[in-house]
Amino acid sequence: MMALLKVEDIHTYYGDSYVLQGVSLEVKRGEVVALLGRNGAGKTTTLRTIMGIIKPRRGKILFKGVDITPMPAFKVARMGIGYVPQGRRLFPEMTVLENLKTGMRKKGNGDKLDEIFDLFPALKDRLSQKASTLSGGEQQALSIARALLTEPEILLLDEPTTGLMPLLVSRLREVIEKLHEDGMAILLVEEKVPFALSVAERLYFMVKGKIAYEGSRRDLEDKRDVFIRYLGVKN
Repeated sequence: MMALLKVEDIHTYYGDSYVLQGVSLEVKRGEVVALLGRNGAGKTTTLRTIMGIIKPRRGKILFKGVDITPMPAFKVARMGIGYVPQGRRLFPEMTVLENLKTGMRKKGNGDKLDEIFDLFPALKDRLSQKASTLSGGEQQALSIARALLTEPEILLLDEPTTGLMPLLVSRLREVIEKLHEDGMAILLVEEKVPFALSVAERLYFMVKGKIAYEGSRRDLEDKRDVFIRYLGVKN
């Protein structure tokens, strides 16, 4: 099966800082893949490069077989890649409904909103509230909901569990599992290893801007040394 998203040998810099040093990875249709690594390994830069926010100096990114490397970020999004950045990046003075509408591909698409409220019931009761007044969990739900309203074929999630209470982390797991059941591909950058292992079918480990290891969840079940070597933690 051809990969839905394929990153081929990308080299990305911030000024003179050489951040991504030949990163290659892929996500197949309907697959949940996790990208793990210590702080500063290049995980967020990988997602930002895929989205076209940063341009690599070398390498290319293919989506559905199309080279999207030169495209601006808004065209990448229109191709069918949803992005939930670290820090949520909501419009704080806009209401929940206004934030949701910024993501809607087709204005007045009430059916998609109904699907969103099935996933995130709490948002339905907060439509007239400003985004800045929401709890951390509600803001994360709103950020994911807004990305889903763009009707993506793949969702890029950057550290979605950061700052969430265990109950909300569990709820987020349920949302990802539901999206997976519905056939959506997900590329997840995550700091909580147990969470990543609970949802991802395959995992990549990044070290200093390079992919150091790749394996399926089943492959990694008894390989505690891999987690210690690349993350400094036990799984």
